[in-house]
This record gives sequence, structure tokens and C-alpha cells, in this order.
Amino acid sequence: MGADFPRERFLRTPISTIRWVVDKLDELEQVRANLESITQARMADLMLKIAHGFSGSKKKAPNTKPKDFLPFPDYRPASAESDGPSEGTKFVLTELIRTFQIPMHVFVALNNRADDRS
Repeated sequence: MGADFPRERFLRTPISTIRWVVDKLDELEQVRANLESITQARMADLMLKIAHGFSGSKKKAPNTKPKDFLPFPDYRPASAESDGPSEGTKFVLTELIRTFQIPMHVFVALNNRADDRS
């Protein structure tokens, strides 16, 4: 530990705070790894397409993007804008509409993105 965060203070820190700090550190590491690897990812994508061109293959070139070669290709920051409700929320809303517990207009409103609601 450091002098600014002694052992006694750490032991009294709530688990939720420690989990939040670990999640933020994990997010920072993923960002750092992706940023440091973007040049290599672009080069790998280009080399794959060049190699395919020189191979003499009659098949179509592989449909790849530089994102496919990043260490964390599916990384999306927690602060990124949501495209709508999460999978769990969608499941609950679907069950509620299936059992007629909410009206259709409420279901549609809750399934839209936040900025689409008025």
C-alpha cells in the first residue's frame, strides 16, 4: 500500500468501492492496450489483404477490419452512449409485454434510446 492509503483504511473500505476502482483500472488497461496496438492492428489487416492478393486465390479477400486485431476488439467504455436497454432489461420488457402487464406504447417508449424519447 501507499502512505496515502494505509492498511487500516483499506480494511474499512467498502467492497463496492474497491470493485469500482478495480473496474476503472481494468478499463484504463484495456484502453492503453488498444491505443498501443492500433498501428500494429492496421498493419496486420493490410498485410493480410496484401498476402491474399499475392496468393493467387480466386476467392474474395477476407473481410477484416483493424479492430479485429486489437487485444480487446469488443472494448466499449462504460461511459459510452447506450444504444438502448441492456439485454436483461430487454428480456424483462419482453416478458412484461408477453404477459400483458404493460401497454404497448410503454414497451415501445422503454425500448427506444434515451435521446429518442420526448
